Amino acid sequence: MSRLTVGSIEGLTENSNVISVPTGHSLNVADAAGLQIGGSAVVSAGLVHISRTTIGSAVSSVTVSDAFSSTYDNYKIIVSGGSCSADTHLYFRFSPTASSGYYFNLLHGSYSGAGPNSTGGSNTDRITYVGGGATAMTANFEVMNPYNEARTKEIIARVRYSTVYGTCVGHIPILTSFSSFIVGPHTGTLTGGNIDVYGYAKA
Repeated sequence: MSRLTVGSIEGLTENSNVISVPTGHSLNVADAAGLQIGGSAVVSAGLVHISRTTIGSAVSSVTVSDAFSSTYDNYKIIVSGGSCSADTHLYFRFSPTASSGYYFNLLHGSYSGAGPNSTGGSNTDRITYVGGGATAMTANFEVMNPYNEARTKEIIARVRYSTVYGTCVGHIPILTSFSSFIVGPHTGTLTGGNIDVYGYAKA
């Protein structure tokens, strides 16, 4: 069996049989015939895919378990590919659910240029706006420090539904460690699509 040595390849380092790739670069390995060889490179920093949860049919909410851990401090969550039974917004909350303590504000306008408008919530049971849609359901938001007991948890989302386009910023100032979360529609149900969780690798 041949052994790949990395000492002569610029930018690559090896430690305990783990090859580290500089940020912004990738490592592709192929055999003599040019076929891709299985396995993945260890990236020293950047987004790392953690899990994919498939949304069922006509569900009122989706729980994503074991999404957060001590491996990463911050996360990106993307919901796509499914639909809502009504043109509505999506909410987020940690699981096991905190019954109160969320604060948020949505600054938004419409595609006609109306606005800006502001909608907020104080000491609520969820971050009310993290995404939305009808036949094209989407959410793209970030969660900071969900697993860290010593830190306030921050949530930042880009929101679109009906004629609403905006950004929601929220937080929950309680020192609790959360590993799971829930996403659901304000009204109606969700069908199909996926919830992908990514962790921001520590450089």
